[in-house]
Amino acid sequence: MPSLLNALLLSVVAVGFTASSGAVAADTSQSTEFQVANIDAAMKRFTKLPHPMASAEQKKLAQDIKSGLSKHGWQVQSQKFKTKIPNLAHHQLGGKDKKAAPIKEVEGENIIAISKGSERCMLLIGGHYDTKFYKDFSFVGANDGGSSTAAMQELARVIHAIRVQENSNKSGTKEAGRFLDCSIGLIFFDGEEATLPEWSDADRLLGITDNTHGSRAFAATMTKQFEGVTYQNLPVKAVLILDMIGHKNQNLFITSGSNPQLAQKFLGQKTNTKIVAANIAIEDDHLPFAQLGLPFLHIIDWTNLSEWHTPKDTLEIISNKNIADFGDMLVRFLKQKR
Repeated sequence: MPSLLNALLLSVVAVGFTASSGAVAADTSQSTEFQVANIDAAMKRFTKLPHPMASAEQKKLAQDIKSGLSKHGWQVQSQKFKTKIPNLAHHQLGGKDKKAAPIKEVEGENIIAISKGSERCMLLIGGHYDTKFYKDFSFVGANDGGSSTAAMQELARVIHAIRVQENSNKSGTKEAGRFLDCSIGLIFFDGEEATLPEWSDADRLLGITDNTHGSRAFAATMTKQFEGVTYQNLPVKAVLILDMIGHKNQNLFITSGSNPQLAQKFLGQKTNTKIVAANIAIEDDHLPFAQLGLPFLHIIDWTNLSEWHTPKDTLEIISNKNIADFGDMLVRFLKQKR
């Protein structure tokens, strides 16, 4: 029978180790680097079930995202908006209701999180958190929606940790004029995906735009002032739009139309991420901001498309390490002079 002292020592050791791995569980909440475990948890939550705009599952996910952002010290706002989409109950759109109108109005929700900076400027980082609707199979959008959403959730934690660390630095050696010194807005867009199979089907069949619902609603809240385009009375210096960034064979493009100076600054970071500027035009959530004349970067993987919009866009094709490496690259970009 072990002595009381030995028993106490054994109990203390047991508390500090995990049963599964035998390793001490480290507290990474204040780490200023992306943590793969956090990304993994966010990806698993995202891919539980499909969650198109206006679905019950989308509302549940929105609440989870907002709770996490608040926990990390961000000012969280909800932008609810009304928008028109094809009514799939209509008999000519595959439904069985001959009395149903071909178009219906639904409510979407953008999640907006703000971290106040020390200088009078705003940087917006956005990506969509809805999944595309398919009636014939379950589409959970691990890469298409999930990867950028998880990256932005972890970015919220990292930026908060950096701000806490820098605010506690009494030496005052921090340089000014960085992107990070601006207020940062993380925008989780609802309704990027089209309701019908193809991006422009609704425009062709019904005369309505059925995509980028959330980013268009958000851009409509921005104003043009003497300082340029502003959001919440702060001049917007740049907009970064992320999509499909987590494939295990990750091959990212900064697409055409992106600001050349921003692209040069972004690509100037030392990184393990495979990313290049490419002369390829893609329609995505950056379009409403391009129409406002704002400098933007649109970053997407447009190489690994065999699983895109198929039942195979699951966690099996994702590398959380690739997402983390890209996230750390993004943080280094934010620490640059703007």
